[in-house]
Amino acid sequence: MTRTVKCPSCGAELTVKDDNLDFMFCEFCGTKVRLDDYQETHRYVNEAEVQRVKAEKELELKRMEMEEKKRKEDIKEENKGLIIGAVGFAVFMIICLLGSKGFF
Repeated sequence: MTRTVKCPSCGAELTVKDDNLDFMFCEFCGTKVRLDDYQETHRYVNEAEVQRVKAEKELELKRMEMEEKKRKEDIKEENKGLIIGAVGFAVFMIICLLGSKGFF
């Protein structure tokens, strides 16, 4: 025998096809609906915990972004030092070569 019950959370009409079930889950919102004595089980969400976890994830993401930015800046500074060193070495070599040819 098929019967219909209403989800206590979202109000959706749910079709119960198996009379041997004690409960079922709403296919729309996931609320557990007890069928054995028509008591309804509501899904409770701890909003404070959800917000805390969300804030922790956001802080961790910001920390990772800051670390990545710092790492890129460090690489940039390191590359500047290498370029300055390479240019200085090239100028030194040119001076040495020109000096050995009698230009100075």
